Amino acid sequence: MKLPKLVTFLFFLGLNSCIQDDIIADFVPEEVRIISNVNTLTVGDVLKLEASYFNKVGQKENKTIVWESSNLKVLSIDEANTISAESEGDATISAKTTGDSGELTDSKFIMVVKKGDVVMPSESIKKGTFTPTSSYESAGDFEIKKNSTGIQIELSSNYIGDDSLPGFALFLTNNPNSLVNALQIDAYDDSDGVHYKGAFIYNIEGVGLNDYKYLVQWCRPFSILVGQALIMDK
Repeated sequence: MKLPKLVTFLFFLGLNSCIQDDIIADFVPEEVRIISNVNTLTVGDVLKLEASYFNKVGQKENKTIVWESSNLKVLSIDEANTISAESEGDATISAKTTGDSGELTDSKFIMVVKKGDVVMPSESIKKGTFTPTSSYESAGDFEIKKNSTGIQIELSSNYIGDDSLPGFALFLTNNPNSLVNALQIDAYDDSDGVHYKGAFIYNIEGVGLNDYKYLVQWCRPFSILVGQALIMDK
């Protein structure tokens, strides 16, 4: 992308004065989030549960998490946070901890089927829609699916990123107001092939479907949050 002389000057000025990964530390609501991605079990299955606590700046912290089952006859839980599918039926599993704002809870509905039952696989899919957070262009939908090595982010044909901005990039994060602990998923230098418009697919290794809460667009050199999308269940 060719930049006018003034923009080019500002670009290099921005690079020299750019604040690094602690650009902003605005607060977000703290939360506990179930990371384990399971909706159906067979009687006899045993599964180790995972959940994470995220503090007021979206950073993961160690917290004691208590697990509960709405129906122990269907899903039991031991002291090691392992659930066992005891009988056919359904139950809601809840993860609870205490944060600065009080008790935090996340829940997941799980169905247990008997051995031999044929269960149609249900692929967990996340979705989101970008909304602009500045005067620059930002729009479009996306879906996120789990693949064999991590996740796949599929941008829709209506996706737009503002190509007038240098240092533009997409990030996965738990705090849309900061790049601290954010995961960059494409380049923020135009020469590295940033994707600005239309359908596109990113395959990201080592990332779980529930690891991040937002997909955001940033102009990193000027510390501008261009657009953001909350990642939700489809």
